[in-house]
Amino acid sequence: MKKIIINAVLITLSLSITSLSISATHPSQNTIFQVATIGSRARCLRWRFYYGKLQKKGNFGLGTFLDLNGEMVAVDGHYYEIEANGKLRPVTTKQIAPFAEVTFFNPTIHKTIENAANYQQLGHQLSKFFLNKNIPYAIRIDGTFKTLRLRSLRKQQKPYPTLVQASEKQAIFNLNNVKGTVVGFWFPSYWGGIAVAGFHLHFVTADRTTGGHVLEIALNQGKVSLAPVHQLDIYLPKQNPSSRQFIFGGIAFGN
Repeated sequence: MKKIIINAVLITLSLSITSLSISATHPSQNTIFQVATIGSRARCLRWRFYYGKLQKKGNFGLGTFLDLNGEMVAVDGHYYEIEANGKLRPVTTKQIAPFAEVTFFNPTIHKTIENAANYQQLGHQLSKFFLNKNIPYAIRIDGTFKTLRLRSLRKQQKPYPTLVQASEKQAIFNLNNVKGTVVGFWFPSYWGGIAVAGFHLHFVTADRTTGGHVLEIALNQGKVSLAPVHQLDIYLPKQNPSSRQFIFGGIAFGN
């Protein structure tokens, strides 16, 4: 069997329980709790993990809802649903997350960014602040944004499309000269299939009325807070037997 070596990461898997824990040697540091894998999200849009339970796992993060009906952003302990028109409303405890990533945000790196003309430039500046590029980071940026191109997904119907197909019908909207907060994560490329490799960012305005998944961004000035992540706990739902195969770094395990 081909061995996959993940630098400085210990992988513990038990198929008799419903979680996969991936941790390094600093359990007291930030932990990401993730519902499902990004690779499985397109096929398992009705997995049932209630937001009331998820809110106990973190005060910061992002995700989606049953049938990919909108985007989720969590900041300062408040969870918001981003509807297809970009408007926010509070998440209820009975809503369901087929995919989400949350953490109790505890940043240890604080920097300032100025004049990032686009997503690529922003990512380039942020990556300079990563002390170890073999681990994930939780990212928060508070500032004034020159332009934002955002999206929110519309509710999907059976038979469920792939994520690429779903994104073809996404609602896209633009914001200009707005204050707000970027919430998201960065994962190294070798985490692809588990999480979004690279940057995965959501945005919410300062008045908490509008937001979305970030497609493009230009930043005038922003305060950056970064939290290195040393543990990832993945919840793998089990109530749907037809969905009990999970993709991990190209390796399938399950029934």
